[in-house]
Amino acid sequence: MDKDIKIKIKAYNIEYDQLKRKEEIIENNIIESRKVSRYLNRSKNDFLFANTIKNLIEDTRIRLKLGLPEEYPNLYHWLIISSYYAMYHAATAAIAKKRIKSLSHLATIKALAKHYVTGEELEFGFIKTMEYVYITYIESGRESRQGAQYNVDKEYNKEESYEVLENAGKFVKRISALLE
Repeated sequence: MDKDIKIKIKAYNIEYDQLKRKEEIIENNIIESRKVSRYLNRSKNDFLFANTIKNLIEDTRIRLKLGLPEEYPNLYHWLIISSYYAMYHAATAAIAKKRIKSLSHLATIKALAKHYVTGEELEFGFIKTMEYVYITYIESGRESRQGAQYNVDKEYNKEESYEVLENAGKFVKRISALLE
């Protein structure tokens, strides 16, 4: 593991502990652990919907049939938002498996990093296979989603939105493989 990743992981651990003290992360939550499959199904459905949006982007006839304008730029930001939520719900499933309940998106990411990337808890035996990049995918997806959802001044394009979709696909597939 390179030096930058070690520094980032140490920061995740510190932030995790802070969020735990603020009660945005709740450990040993048995009720949350019973929701793993529901979170994972939500993730897969979010990803399916994101791909539906991609189909809308690529097929003018479908857009027109649905009453959308031929050039409808909002599809790009909805593709980013849906892709992010696919990752978010997969991450929520993973931390729920560890009996962790998160009360914010940021707390979910910090819990995922602490329990799956740092190597402190190895009961799933997959730390070596879950590359640090998956944390990068969800973190960059969150940033893109925030911009797409709240910043009306920024226009998103096909390349940006397709990249988030591709990352979401990799992330959901990896988490699904881990949990199923």
